[in-house]
Amino acid sequence: MDTSDKPAPEVLASEDVFQGPVFTVSVDTVREAGQTHRRDVVWHPGSAAVVAVYDDGTIGLVRQYRHPAVKYLLEIPAGSRGDFELPEECAARELEEELGVVAGRWEKLTEFFVSPGFCGEKMWLYLATDLTATGQRLEDDELIEIVRVSFPRAFEMIEANEIEDAKTIIGLTMAAARLGIIVDTDEAQTCTT
Repeated sequence: MDTSDKPAPEVLASEDVFQGPVFTVSVDTVREAGQTHRRDVVWHPGSAAVVAVYDDGTIGLVRQYRHPAVKYLLEIPAGSRGDFELPEECAARELEEELGVVAGRWEKLTEFFVSPGFCGEKMWLYLATDLTATGQRLEDDELIEIVRVSFPRAFEMIEANEIEDAKTIIGLTMAAARLGIIVDTDEAQTCTT
């Protein structure tokens, strides 16, 4: 069912209850179909994520501690957009910061809302190939281990819940399809740098 022309509910009130360096939280009152509801919303400037594929066919992932998950997660490089930063600029910045490479070829895979039940964050997802090493440019609070895996190993890790991050699962699935890769999880290799 196409709802693209359906009008949004009326916002009766909106109050910012928290403002941090990355996002704002508001409490909104909306009217939809004659009923009034409270909505708690996290407003985020958006983000970009990158599936980086090296010439040998491996994918560059990063292992980093994610406090809300209370564990280290394996993820594709990603980060929040800066003020007035285009999604593709954010993706290129994050790729060099986290993996220490620049891409000679970029392809947009998709864009999606991360968790639209409470968060306004939209993420843009890219495929980066023809990679050239430059050196990591980590931010002060980033402690990252680079892990390179094949597509079959990555999908094996998804099945085993070793990769639990949604953007990474979406990105790997879309990149494999775009590259025409048929995944055989019986083949598995992992390289850590």
